[in-house]
Amino acid sequence: MASTNNSGLGHGSSGSPQSTLEESTYANKVAQNESSSKSGVPINKPGDLRYSKKKTEGYLLNPNHPQGKSKAKFMKDVLGYEQTDAKLFHKNVVSAVLGKTPNETKKTPHGLKHTYNVQLTGKHGKTVKANVVIVIQKDNNRTTYKVVTVYPDKKEK
Repeated sequence: MASTNNSGLGHGSSGSPQSTLEESTYANKVAQNESSSKSGVPINKPGDLRYSKKKTEGYLLNPNHPQGKSKAKFMKDVLGYEQTDAKLFHKNVVSAVLGKTPNETKKTPHGLKHTYNVQLTGKHGKTVKANVVIVIQKDNNRTTYKVVTVYPDKKEK
């Protein structure tokens, strides 16, 4: 249940105000899908997943970022991506999740968080299992899909 004192505004990583998804048509569609055993709605158009220079170059592929450096090391050592490959990396992330149903969906204060367990293709064609986390937000009256993080899948033994 949504809180009755909810102002309807949240703030995303860009700092811009965003209305809560409980009020959006998209959230209603996802809720219907969740109740009918689907965990989320697939992203069907490549342009739906917004490229963020700050998130991709400044965090995921930045070997000097305090929290992102281990991800950047994985992206470089295993997949061959460096900061200068940010757009190619984004394109390959989009290709990995396009048309797929998320493995997990959770409501968060920042929007709906979808986690996809996918095969991610590296710069030179190598593939590895990885988790791609995407948050869906209402930003300036437009639904936006944003890559929040990418990390290697832990192998079960």
